Amino acid sequence: MRRQKQRGVTLMIGTMSMIFLIPLIGLGIDVGFLFAVKSKLQAAVDGGALAAARALSIGATTASQQASAQAHASNWFSANFPSGYFGTHTTAMATNNPNCSGTVVACVYNDPGNANLQHVAFTATTQVDTFFMKWFGYNYTVVGASSDATRRDVVAMMVLDRSGSMNQSSACPNLISAAKIFTGQFAAGRDYIGAVSFSDGTFLHSAPTTNFQTVLGYSNDAGTASGQLDTIQCNGGTGTPEAIAIAYDQLAKTNLPGALNMIMFETDGLPNTMVFNWWDSANNVAGLANTSGCKDANAKTIAGGGFNSIGALPNWTNGHTMSSTAYNNVPKGIVASMYSYDPWQGFGFYLAFNPWQAGVNTANNSIYLGASSPGCQWQGGSLTTNITDLAWTPLQDVYGNQMNPATNPFQGSVTTVNGAGSTKYLSLAGSTQTQWTNYHKGVLNATDNAAYQVRTNNNLPAYVFGIGLGGNCTPSCTAANRTGDPPDYILMQRMANDPNADLYNTPPNYSSCSSEPTCVTYGGQPQGTFIFSYNKQQLVQAFLSISSQVLRLSH
Repeated sequence: MRRQKQRGVTLMIGTMSMIFLIPLIGLGIDVGFLFAVKSKLQAAVDGGALAAARALSIGATTASQQASAQAHASNWFSANFPSGYFGTHTTAMATNNPNCSGTVVACVYNDPGNANLQHVAFTATTQVDTFFMKWFGYNYTVVGASSDATRRDVVAMMVLDRSGSMNQSSACPNLISAAKIFTGQFAAGRDYIGAVSFSDGTFLHSAPTTNFQTVLGYSNDAGTASGQLDTIQCNGGTGTPEAIAIAYDQLAKTNLPGALNMIMFETDGLPNTMVFNWWDSANNVAGLANTSGCKDANAKTIAGGGFNSIGALPNWTNGHTMSSTAYNNVPKGIVASMYSYDPWQGFGFYLAFNPWQAGVNTANNSIYLGASSPGCQWQGGSLTTNITDLAWTPLQDVYGNQMNPATNPFQGSVTTVNGAGSTKYLSLAGSTQTQWTNYHKGVLNATDNAAYQVRTNNNLPAYVFGIGLGGNCTPSCTAANRTGDPPDYILMQRMANDPNADLYNTPPNYSSCSSEPTCVTYGGQPQGTFIFSYNKQQLVQAFLSISSQVLRLSH
C-alpha cells in the first residue's frame, strides 16, 4: 500500500515538474537560436565594417569616400545577412556614434590620437521571434551587433625601373599603365603617394602627396588621368641602391609615423649602378690612379700634385641636399654614378651625372661626364675596357649603403685594398672581368643593405615590397640575343623581408627563404612581399596584388 502511495506521489511530482522543465528546455532552444542569429549578425557587421574601411580608397573627395564606405558596408551586410534570415524581421543598419552627426549606416571618423588612422563604426539590429519564451510574454527579442574597423593612411613611394632593358623589351608602356592602376587603388586626399624612377640616375617625379592622382596620374573604375608617370622614358643602367635611398628620404621628410609607410619597387634586372664620392675626406686622398689623366680644377693630374684638397676638386656634380635627416647631404666634387655593363653587353663601365643635378635631367636620363672631367678616360661617356683612371671605389655609396656589410652580406665579402690608416676600399685591380665581378658583388650587397636600412630605421621603419619582371631573358637565350638578366629571386626576397616561397606562379620559381642558403629574413622587421611577373602582360596583376597586400596591412 505504501509503495502504491509513493508511486502516486512520484507521478504527481513528475507531472508538476514538467510545468517548469518544458519552459526551461524551450528557453535553451530559444537561447541557442538567438546565439546562431547573433553569430551570423556579428559576422555580417564585422565584414561590413571591413568592407567600408577598404572602400575609403574609392573617391576623389572625403565626402565621396565616406559615401562609398557606407554603400559598401550596406551591400556587404545585406549580402551576408539576407532579409528574413531565420525568420528575423525589422532588420536595420543604424549607427548612432558621437563622432558622427545623427544616425548613419556607417560612421567614419578620425582617431583622436592619430590623425592618420580612420575608424569605421558599424551597428545593426534585428528582431528574432521566440518559440517557448512566448509563455513568459516575450514574443520576440532584439539582437544587435557592433564593429569598429580601422584603416591607416598609406604613405608610399613607388621606385620604378626605367633602365635600357625595360625599353628593349618594350615594357615601358606596361610599367606606366601598371603604376597608374596602383595609384588608382588608394584614397586621394588621405593617402600620400609619390614616385621615383631610376636608371643609372634617379629622378624624383613627386614627393608623397595626397593629390597624387593629379600629379602622378591614375587609372581605376572611376576614371583615368595623365601625370608624371606618363613622362617616364626607359634608358640606361640600374641604380637600385640610390633609388631606394632617395625614395626613403621622401618618406622620412613626410614623417607620418602613425601611417603605414612603405616602398614599392619594380625592376626587370640586376642592380649595376651606384653613386660614389671618390674623395676620402678622412684621409684627404682622391681615389684616382697615379697614371690617370684626369685633371683637377687647377688643370693638374694626381701625379702632378693635383686632387690634394677639397678646393682643388673638379665638380663632377654640384652636390645634392637631402630632404631629411635620414641621409647626409651629397657633397659637390668628384661624385658620380658608376654604371657597370651587364655581362651580356660585354664587361665595362662608365660614369655619369645624376639627374638631381640642376639642369641636367630633361628626359629622366643621366648625362655622361664630359667637360667636367677633362683628361679622364670616360670623356664622352664610354669606359669600355678597364678602369685605369680609378684606383679604388669607396665601400659605401653617398647614402651609406654598404658594399661589404658586417652582417649577412648577400654575396659574401668583396675584395678590398688597404688605404690610409685603417680605411679599406673596394679593389679595382685585375682584368676588366675581375673588376666587374668584384664591383657586381658589391652592388648586390649594397642593394640588399639599402632595403635593410629602410626596414630598420629607428625613427620610421618602413615596409618594402618588390616586383620582379621577367621576359627579357628566357632559359634558351644566349649572349648574342638576350637583352637583360632577370631579377635575382633571393635578393628580392631579402629586400622585401619575405620568408615565403613563390605563392603567385605555378610552378613556383623559388623556395621559402629558410631553405635557400643565401637568403635571410628578420622576424622583428616589417615583412613585405615579393612577386615575380613572368612578362610585361602580368605587370598589372602584380601591381594590384601589391596594392591589395598594402591595403590589408593598413586595416
